[in-house]
Formats: sequence, C-alpha cells, structure tokens
Amino acid sequence: MTMKTGIKNLKSSILIQSFLLRFALLAVGWMVLSGGVDFSDIWFVMLCITATTVISIYTVPPGQWVLRPLGVIRFFPYFLITALRGGWDVARRVFFRTVPVDPGFITIEHGPDPRKTLILAWVISLLPGTASCLISERTIVVHVLDKKLPVTEEILELQNRIDEIFAGVNR
Repeated sequence: MTMKTGIKNLKSSILIQSFLLRFALLAVGWMVLSGGVDFSDIWFVMLCITATTVISIYTVPPGQWVLRPLGVIRFFPYFLITALRGGWDVARRVFFRTVPVDPGFITIEHGPDPRKTLILAWVISLLPGTASCLISERTIVVHVLDKKLPVTEEILELQNRIDEIFAGVNR
C-alpha cells in the first residue's frame, strides 16, 4: 500500500485550515495539561505549539489521517482489558501449576494493510495464552499455550475492532 505524502500539492486554504485546527487542539491540550494559561511564558509556549503544529502537518498532511477518533476511543478500554486478562493468565500459569497447558500453533490470515497487521500482531501477544511468532505476507502464526482456548474467535473480534479504528481502509 502506498500513501501520498507531502504538502506541495495541497491548496493553501486547506493548509491554513489544518494549521488552525491543529494549533487550537494543541493549545487546548497544553492548557489542560498545564492547568490553565500562564502568561509569563506565553511566547515560548506559542513558539513550541507553532513548531509542533508545523511538524504535525509535515508528518501527517491534511487528508492523510486514517484513524477514526471514536474507533480509537472505543478500542482503548478493550486494549486495557485485554492486557489485564493476558497478564492475569500468565500469572495464573506461573503461580498455579494446575492451569491446563496444551501448547500449539495456529495460523490466521490478515489483510494487506501493514499498519493493521502490525497492530494485530502486537495486540495478539496481549491476548491470554498467545504470542505472535511469524508474520508472513498473508498470515500470522500464533503460539497458544492451550489449544482449547477460543483464540481464533478472539482474534477475529480483535481484527474487527482494529478495522473500526481505521477510516476508509479495507481489510
């Protein structure tokens, strides 16, 4: 998958609109994190926010943002719960030797988008009893600690949740 990058071919009105929107978001973020406006350092803050805004426009030009903010917000609790479940599963297997272990490998298919594949492989390793082992052009080999766990179903759910994060990018 190739992405168009650069801002040379964009209209100046789009660049100005994007700059103002990003500047406003960064300024609000700064005010929230700093606890309000402190006018003693306002010039330094304005310089930093301006530089950050310009860098953000060069790194992610207008129209290149592919994440859905609502999808990311909905994914975040799922990610936290999955990480906690995976950690708890590992702790149970270490401290309570009675937890069943029937290791094996499963192969799952992934889509052509390398960004989605990378996120999928990372988060698969957080699922209880799993670790991504090998990523090929169309598949991911996953090591599972217990073949009886519903890992394939959980990975399909994970793929659907990752799809919700990306705007207009097909699996």
